[in-house]
Amino acid sequence: MTETLSSAFEYYQNGDIKQAQNICKKVLETDPNNPNALLLLGNLFFQEANYDLSIVCYKKALLIYPTNHNIQYNLANAYRKSGQFDKAISYYLKAIQINPLLYEAYHNLGIIMMGKRQIDDAIRYFQEALKLNPNFFNSYYYLGIAFQGKGQLDEAIDCLKKTVQMNPTDYEAFDKLGIAFQEKGQLNEAITCFKKAVQLNPNFIDAYNDLGITLMEQGKNDEAIAAINKALDLKPNCFRTQLAKCMSQLHIIYPDQSSIEISRKRYEEELLKLKNVISIEEPQDIEAAAEAIGTVHPFYLTYQGLNDLNLQRIYGELTCKIMALRYPQLAQTPPMPSKIHNEPLRVGIISRFFYRHSVWKIPIKGLIENLDRKRFSLYGYFTGRKKDSETEIARSYFVRFIEDVYSFEQLCQTIRHDNLHVLIYPEIGMDHMTVKLAALRLAPIQCTSLGHPDTTGFPTIDYYLSSALMETPDADSHYTENLIRLPNLSFSYKPLEVPTFTTSREILGLPEKAVLYLCSQSLFKYLPQYDEVFPRIARNVSNCKFLFISNPSEYVTQQFRQRIKWIFDQWNINLNDYVLFLPRLDAGQYHGINLLCDIFLDSIGWSGNNTTFEAVACNLPIVTLPGTLMRARHCFAILRMMGLTETFATTVDEYIEIASQLGRNVQWRHDISEKIKTQKYRIYQDRQCITALEDFLVQEVEKKML
Repeated sequence: MTETLSSAFEYYQNGDIKQAQNICKKVLETDPNNPNALLLLGNLFFQEANYDLSIVCYKKALLIYPTNHNIQYNLANAYRKSGQFDKAISYYLKAIQINPLLYEAYHNLGIIMMGKRQIDDAIRYFQEALKLNPNFFNSYYYLGIAFQGKGQLDEAIDCLKKTVQMNPTDYEAFDKLGIAFQEKGQLNEAITCFKKAVQLNPNFIDAYNDLGITLMEQGKNDEAIAAINKALDLKPNCFRTQLAKCMSQLHIIYPDQSSIEISRKRYEEELLKLKNVISIEEPQDIEAAAEAIGTVHPFYLTYQGLNDLNLQRIYGELTCKIMALRYPQLAQTPPMPSKIHNEPLRVGIISRFFYRHSVWKIPIKGLIENLDRKRFSLYGYFTGRKKDSETEIARSYFVRFIEDVYSFEQLCQTIRHDNLHVLIYPEIGMDHMTVKLAALRLAPIQCTSLGHPDTTGFPTIDYYLSSALMETPDADSHYTENLIRLPNLSFSYKPLEVPTFTTSREILGLPEKAVLYLCSQSLFKYLPQYDEVFPRIARNVSNCKFLFISNPSEYVTQQFRQRIKWIFDQWNINLNDYVLFLPRLDAGQYHGINLLCDIFLDSIGWSGNNTTFEAVACNLPIVTLPGTLMRARHCFAILRMMGLTETFATTVDEYIEIASQLGRNVQWRHDISEKIKTQKYRIYQDRQCITALEDFLVQEVEKKML
């Protein structure tokens, strides 16, 4: 009999599964309780993915040999493969109880917990597996992915590095390591990993996509498109790749105004192509398209300085259509919940930015601090992983604060079950998760705000909460949402807590006598058609410096530097005599630079909001030229609310003249600074906009209840 089972095992090893099964069945005909035959037959059925029959065999074997950890472990594997995860967990734990050294069982428990989105439990099991077998690189791989899901990028990188060290041909591990580097902002390291992944597997579509997206972040759009086209060659109908190609038409820095027009036209062509040829007929196509939503989005479109209504409408309708097909039960507007007399309305706020970030400072913090708790109960939904002391402050303002949810579907259901009256997205367009959520109908009234100051184009968003001071009379034509002009700035802002920062021009290597113009916006906010303001001011104020802040991508900084060097050359002025690029600054350093500078030059076409408040905190004279779009009028509105109109410009020539006069006239600079010092209280802790928002929300909810 033993020889017969041995021959069955030989057939099994040689790949002749059917012959091995026949021998096992013959053995069991004469010896039905032979545990070895049952175990081998179970393994054979498992090999064929016939998990139900393998379970039957393993369970029979267990009745005979209940303390055999191999049978317990194999039965757990069969339950896991058949999707019966709770039973699998039970048998893995029994196997471990019999044999505590069974590291594979710990590993597979981790895999199940990953699938159940119980990330902390998954991490614990992977770590247990690695204690027992430090060379088990699969556990390092999944542990790295688990840490990445929690936003613990240093730990993720460490685990994935160990994976590729132990298994240098693991192209998927190189790809995941690249993603972790990308999320940490280490783009060069990410690109190296993605290139290694496609070198190991030239047919690896995901790595080509990830490479293309990362190259886009570096501003290397031509290289990005080449990588994306490689992925399209392999799979022409891949929606994620088609979406990436569409977004790759939007650049970070443009050499001139005509290149903006070309980029915009190509983006529109790709967007329409995507809309017209997208394959979303089959369930798997719909699922893949929904999964891709938010992986890239038209963030840089907003920085072209034009009305994006039509383009955003196409993008928004396509996005919402895909998400509705994937989640039809969440695409229908839920009924307005009834309201008991004097019961507060339930208002949800969704954001990735419940930490020290520009969107937290404007508009989230002032909103949650000031809404009347007798009228509103606040529900917070934190889609991010980065946390700091401001996160703790955020938690304290909500009756319910949801965080560390790793399942999109679970978060959607949680929001729906909270039965909200209103859902507010402070921004839509800066975070992939909020893009996906906003494309659904999770509350009967859904609003967005100026955290990302452009229309979403989403038919699922009812209202855009904006500022009466920032919007022009014809601004309704800029939005697919219903535009709500809240009084003043539309948000409440606390005076900046000025950090103690002892420094000097000498310490920072800045010229002691020069007039310092602070140009602290992100470089992509400076449009090429306005570059001439810098050499023209320099011609008028010979002893001056313009201080820009470098982009995280050195390539982007060099693109911008080359562009303004060209305009300085046209005016026969040496760029290096007038322009300095500062490294990235922390909050204290940035405040110190504001204190040391003489004048704040607001960027034309995209005005500073947070940066204006931070300049005002230091009483820094500000020059601004408001445009026709809300995002070009932040600074104008802030100064107007303070009653400071002297440094408003109506033309580029006037902007240059005001900036030049401030540079030459020390007394006027001092007078403006003093006026800011005495008038800035007017822009802080505004209640009028909050009261108006409260009344608007109550009114709209009551309308829906009729």
